[in-house]
Amino acid sequence: MSRISSKELVGQIMTSLLHLYTENEAKAIAYRCLDLGWDCSATDILMEKPVEISVEWDAKLGRLHSGEPLQYVMGFEFFRDRKLMVSPATLIPRPETEELVIKISPLIEKQHRVLDVGTGSGCIAVTLSIETDASIFAWDVSEGALDIAKNNARLLGAQVSFLHQDVFEWEQTTDTWDFIVSNPPYVLDQEKNEMSPNVLDFEPHLALFVPDLDPLKFYQTLGDFAWSRLNPGGWLAVEINRAYGLETEKLFRQIGFSTTELHQDFNGNDRFVLAQK
Repeated sequence: MSRISSKELVGQIMTSLLHLYTENEAKAIAYRCLDLGWDCSATDILMEKPVEISVEWDAKLGRLHSGEPLQYVMGFEFFRDRKLMVSPATLIPRPETEELVIKISPLIEKQHRVLDVGTGSGCIAVTLSIETDASIFAWDVSEGALDIAKNNARLLGAQVSFLHQDVFEWEQTTDTWDFIVSNPPYVLDQEKNEMSPNVLDFEPHLALFVPDLDPLKFYQTLGDFAWSRLNPGGWLAVEINRAYGLETEKLFRQIGFSTTELHQDFNGNDRFVLAQK
């Protein structure tokens, strides 16, 4: 371990990034790195607060230089102002998913059983465990993602029951629920050329992409599952591809949901569908 000033560390990070980003972008990433890795605020950096750097720092700097997302390099991301572990086995939590949690939390009651399908880092399940009094459960098909989610629950004191489970095999399960929430894969293969390299090259494709010819693949399965296993009055809430809001609503109505709601995100894009049984 060695000590350097936080301002010097910002300079190191910026130098490693200027071949990929503008100076302002590189500075913003550097500040985020210090926030995530050393709990340094902008004021701390201005005051040149000293920080400890480990022997692994040069390797991490090389990863940043390669374009790897800062969240994977630092191992954390904030979600609802809580620091969550992330890894290349999980998606990096997005602000839109925070919006989904905000929308559904008032609908969740103490006696409810809530299931998060495709939990990833556990950002939804862990947050709902902390911010509601409901019983929270979470599924994922990725063992690596479940390891991260379990660690996040332990570190933040959340009570979540995790299960290694493929949603496409839901008929092999027996439980019923009052609320099912999911941020499933919804990016089309054809949209890959619109994505930035730091997403396409590093985030798990298993959690991102669906076939161009079957864009509602996960929503069909989630809808069938929810219609079968939700208790009367229960809710299904999903994050969606902005291009398929009306189609997702129509699909859920065809399955049997009489009440469906299409909501926009903070950018005005169709992003969430809620359906009540």
